[in-house]
Amino acid sequence: MQRSPILAFISKVAIIANLVYLLSTLFLFITWMKIPRDIAQFIAVMGLELAPFVNLIFAFILLIHFLQKKVIILPQWQTIFNLGMLVVQIALLFI
Repeated sequence: MQRSPILAFISKVAIIANLVYLLSTLFLFITWMKIPRDIAQFIAVMGLELAPFVNLIFAFILLIHFLQKKVIILPQWQTIFNLGMLVVQIALLFI
C-alpha cells in the first residue's frame, strides 16, 4: 500500500481554499462589514479564484487514483467536503 503525499497535500490546500471561498461568499452578501482592502483582496483571490482551481486539481488526481485502482488514504470527510464544494462552486458559477 503506497501513500500519495501529493493527494493529501492538495486535499489540505483545497480545504483551506474552500473555507476562504465560503468566507468570501459570505462577504459578498454582508455589505455592512468593513474589512481592510488588502485583506479583502487576499480573500477574494484565494477564495474565488484559487479554490475552484485547486478543487479541479484535487478531483483530477482523485479520478486518476481511482481509475488506476490505487488505495486512496484520505479521511472520507475531506473527500466529501472537497468534492461537495466543487459542485457548489460550479453551481454558483452558473447562477
